[in-house]
Amino acid sequence: MEGGGGVRLLTRYGSVLLLAALWEAAARLGIFNRVLFPPATVILVRLGSMLWEGVLVQEAGQSLLRMGTGFALALAVGIPLGMLMARSRKVEGFFAPIFAFGFPVPKIGLIPIFLLFLGLGHGSKIALVFLDALFPVVLNAFHGVRLVERQFIWSARAMGDSEAAILRRVVWPAALPHIFTGIRLGLIVSLIVVFLSEMVSAGSGLGHVMIISARNFKIVDMYTAILSIGLLGALLDRAVLAARAQALQWYEGEAAA
Repeated sequence: MEGGGGVRLLTRYGSVLLLAALWEAAARLGIFNRVLFPPATVILVRLGSMLWEGVLVQEAGQSLLRMGTGFALALAVGIPLGMLMARSRKVEGFFAPIFAFGFPVPKIGLIPIFLLFLGLGHGSKIALVFLDALFPVVLNAFHGVRLVERQFIWSARAMGDSEAAILRRVVWPAALPHIFTGIRLGLIVSLIVVFLSEMVSAGSGLGHVMIISARNFKIVDMYTAILSIGLLGALLDRAVLAARAQALQWYEGEAAA
């Protein structure tokens, strides 16, 4: 069992270890400028010291506050809206042009507008995260409901189920895989947006630490912030996947049957 577990870990994280080893070798051998390309071990040591000092925890907390608030609002609005659009042609007809126009627009380009109206504080970052995460959440909830087999709905109606019961017992479970896809995409978008917005206009957060370190030529701190962002994103993504696996146990069982 232990050997099998080790093989699984190596298979999963082997590419990361290989990349770190290549990075370390390239820096130690002087293949790249060591000032601009410090060894991976130096970055890891700095990561540990910044965690011990509490700097990264505090800055990550600021980023998570902004990202989490905007993302939660996007889920609270986006999932019901997407499902409602899929169930009502009138609602779809009203909102579809807005999403068709807004989806391809790079929302990060709206930062100056949000700053003008909401200022430099949390509000502008939260609003930007909300807007950017809303689109994948709505669209995946919409398609998830639309792809539900019609005969399941007809059968439930024939058995006398109310629309609320059909939504709860038929539509919602069948749409969950697509909804979780939207949640995962929305999470990734939220992380990207909050860090970019912090780089542009914030006095705190991991994005702020990264850009300030670069401006002050604190290269190790810059790489440490980048590594922290990557680790935070990976942890949040794993949390979403774990929640998905828990919620979709019934779905996996049906697929295997």
